[in-house]
Order: sequence, then structure tokens, then C-alpha cells
Amino acid sequence: MATRTQAREVVAQLLYAYGSGNDGITNFIEEILSEQKIKNAQSEFAKALFNGVLEHLEEIDLRIKHQIKNWDFERIGDMERAILRLGVYEILFSKTDKAIVINEALEITKNFSNEASTKFINGILDGIAKNATLSVESIKEALEEAQKQKEQQQKEQKESQNVGNAESAKKDSTKRDNNIKKKGAKDFKNKESKSFKNSRKSNFKQSNFKNKKDSTFKKAEK
Repeated sequence: MATRTQAREVVAQLLYAYGSGNDGITNFIEEILSEQKIKNAQSEFAKALFNGVLEHLEEIDLRIKHQIKNWDFERIGDMERAILRLGVYEILFSKTDKAIVINEALEITKNFSNEASTKFINGILDGIAKNATLSVESIKEALEEAQKQKEQQQKEQKESQNVGNAESAKKDSTKRDNNIKKKGAKDFKNKESKSFKNSRKSNFKQSNFKNKKDSTFKKAEK
């Protein structure tokens, strides 16, 4: 005969399939439980857990999001999320001792995930158990405030990045202008030097011609 631990494990797998997009899994609960040898009282227990999670899914996910704080809910693995949903449901809506619920969740996690996930789930479920008396409304308000702060931070980071890009572009522009000015001055200097040389050369020629003219004129006078 199957145990409640085994029933929970099958429910976690059903929730994994459901959370992965297989909504039609709900039509095969009886068949799957039978195949997994989950029968009689344990079958009723498993169906109650599965249906209970789906019925309270919105609140369950809100409490998980509230507890993980800066961690993105969508980044949680599908199996880990399924185990969390099952654990949170039992903590909030069943009479089972919270310590037992968390321990059962951790045993399931060990079978399907790694040590890091086990520690992660332990911390989340423990936090939710301690804050189980928080109202849904207060959790929603806290999540909305956290979202506003996140959006404000993103806005400030974007503005800071834009300012940084503008300053960088300004520096690049200034550097480019300085390079252009230096190049222009160098070219002008070269042209000026060449012009001066040409002028000096012309003057030299004119001077020679003048000297020759003067010499010819002097000879003519003699």
C-alpha cells in the first residue's frame, strides 16, 4: 500500500506537468494515480492535494513571490515550483504540522533535484510558514511597492546610462574636433611653409633679374 509520502511525490509530478503547460493532465488523474499504485485513501488524499493547489494557485504563487523577494519567480525550475506549490498549500490549508510538510517537500526535492534546490525550497517554505498569518491584501501591496521600486531603479539606471553615453559621445566629439584642428593647423603650416619658400624663391629670382638688369643698365651707360 502506498504511503502519503509516495502520494505527495506523484502529486508533485502532476503539478510539474500542469505547470509546464500540460493542462489536460487534469483529465487523467485517476488513471495516473492507479498506474502509480496510489489507491483508496491515498488516492483521495492525492486528488485533494492536487485540486487544492489549483483552487488556491493565485494565493500560493503570491506568497512564493513575496518570500523570494528579489528572485524572479519565472526563474524557478518547473519541478521546484511544483514542490513549492504543494508545500505552500499544505502549510496554509491543511492540518498537517508545518515541520512535517517542509520535511516531506525536502525529501521529494532530493529525489528530483540537487542540494542547492533543497536548501532553496527549505528557506522559502520556512519563511512562508513563519508569515502564514499575513493577509493576501498586505502581500499584494508589498509586491506592488516592490515592483514600483524595481521600475524606479531601472529608470534611474537607464537615465544614468544615457548620461554616461552622452558624456562619452561628447568626449569623443571633443577629441575628434581637436584632432581635426591639429591636422588642419599642420596642413596650414605646411602650406604656409611651402608658400613662404615659393615667395622666397620668387624674390630670389627677381633679385637676380634686377641685379642683372642693373648690371646691363650700367654697362649701357658706360
